[in-house]
Amino acid sequence: MKKIILLLAFSLCIFVPCPTRAEVTVALTLDRQEGTPSDSIRMVVQVSGARSCDTPPVIEGLDLFQVSQGGSSSRVEIINGKFSSGVDYTYFIQASKPGTFQIGPAKVKVNGKLFQSNTRTLTILKTASPASPARGPIFLTASLSSEKVFVEEQVLYTLKLYLSAQVSDISLQLPERDRLVFKQLEKPREYQGVYEGSEYRVIEVRYALMALQEGDYGIQPARMDMTAYESRGKSRKGFFNDPFFADPFFRAGRPVSISSEPLELKVMPLPLKGKPDGFSGLVGSFRIEAELAPSKIRVGESATLTVRVNGRGNINRIPDLKMPGLDHMKVYADEPVFEAHPDHKGMAGSKTMKWAIVPEQEGDFEIPPLSFSFFDPGKGQYSVLQSPKKSLVVLPGKGKMIMVEAGPDRQKRANGSVKRGVKEIGHDILPLHTSVRDMETRSWVRPRGPLLWLILLLPFFLYLSTFLGLRLKKRSVRTLPAQRAKKAAKKLIKECREKGVDADHLNLCIRDYLNDRFGLALAALTPDDAAGILTSKGVSSDLSRKLRALLIGLENTIYTGKDRGVGRMSEEIPRLVREIEREIL
Repeated sequence: MKKIILLLAFSLCIFVPCPTRAEVTVALTLDRQEGTPSDSIRMVVQVSGARSCDTPPVIEGLDLFQVSQGGSSSRVEIINGKFSSGVDYTYFIQASKPGTFQIGPAKVKVNGKLFQSNTRTLTILKTASPASPARGPIFLTASLSSEKVFVEEQVLYTLKLYLSAQVSDISLQLPERDRLVFKQLEKPREYQGVYEGSEYRVIEVRYALMALQEGDYGIQPARMDMTAYESRGKSRKGFFNDPFFADPFFRAGRPVSISSEPLELKVMPLPLKGKPDGFSGLVGSFRIEAELAPSKIRVGESATLTVRVNGRGNINRIPDLKMPGLDHMKVYADEPVFEAHPDHKGMAGSKTMKWAIVPEQEGDFEIPPLSFSFFDPGKGQYSVLQSPKKSLVVLPGKGKMIMVEAGPDRQKRANGSVKRGVKEIGHDILPLHTSVRDMETRSWVRPRGPLLWLILLLPFFLYLSTFLGLRLKKRSVRTLPAQRAKKAAKKLIKECREKGVDADHLNLCIRDYLNDRFGLALAALTPDDAAGILTSKGVSSDLSRKLRALLIGLENTIYTGKDRGVGRMSEEIPRLVREIEREIL
């Protein structure tokens, strides 16, 4: 019996994985990046990989803040055999004056070893004017990060909903204005704030706002609809005064509609002075990176040049860079990859372009730089960036023949008259032929036989089949865009008739239709871009305006979260596409 128990214990030790401890890491987070001196900001120091610390965290950068502790909590997890433990320290900080502060790092000691966290930037704005009008329990504010911008320069449009009452079913309606584009950034944030000495629950949502044309814009107020629940008095006491029944489900609410203040935005045109040739309309702050791997290859092998353009601004206008012709090299371009990375500061993104370079001869080659231009609104001028030059070393191919010259002894023997007899120095693995009869042909291919003709004609047939295959492939590549253009309208109509289609899917379907129909490669599509494409292809301005209005309606549906009207638009799109096709044809 003891042997059986020992055997079971041994097998458990072998087959049951023991939890492994994770490394100790420290992270510092803030519930927001902006506030006022009257706001209480929640700060959390997360220690992962340890159940406890030797001492509480020491946090730098809090000299001008009032700090109050919010307690600590520990956690233990085992996921896929990996043991994870941690402890979180919560603090509430309040600034004594406006400014931009760097909070952190937070330093903790675990088992005598010091660990430190990342840092966070916190901006404290000035308090509201004491002469501002009184606010109710629910109100909405709107603000712009800048009131004077250039065409297609990105500006932050921030909405803050202040609540001192419980609400539900919140919906947002953004201002409607031609030539203004709103793009939502991240998800709405919720935190506790103070406005004119009163505490509120604040829901903040940010948008990247972009004007497509110069001029003075009056941005109409944004509107929010919701259901508000009034707090009951404390005079009546009884069973239903229990806090459990304070939930809005047990109370009758009333519909509430609130609006923000109107705003003014001045949009200036891009200057003509210094405008580079081939300017794509890119506005913002960007940089370029390049990498060549490997940098040393042989003839016939390939190296990959990767160029990445990233930055912040109207990222959909990042151009596709063109590789110039290279002597003694073949270049094959890959499809560019576009990625968008919105954050609380605005729209950021990148475009990655790759080329396969195959050298045809050995030597040292230089890959020329690729360049692009953009307008920097911070500096108020155009900038041209170039990728760094790259060097490629090409070695001889592996199949190169090596010629060996005869030595002086061999030449002497060749020119001399000395003739030596044949001397047998060994036997080969194969049998030696000692008679002329042994050299007679004993091939299984008979002269003038069908098998001999088949062998002789086989290279011709291989060449002919390869030639015909390449011709068919070349013809299919040429006709592929025409086939896509022919099927673009049917594909869009079929997508619109599918059940459960939403506004985002319809927007992507219209973009794919324009790409397939006109041979484009647009990663993003604005309503004005779509109207301009149709106008350039000979479509009437009336149909172009209809498509533009339809795309604006889809964008409003996407960013407001309302699905009303999607069914109507999915029926309207096929009719509009048929009219467009008739005018194109």
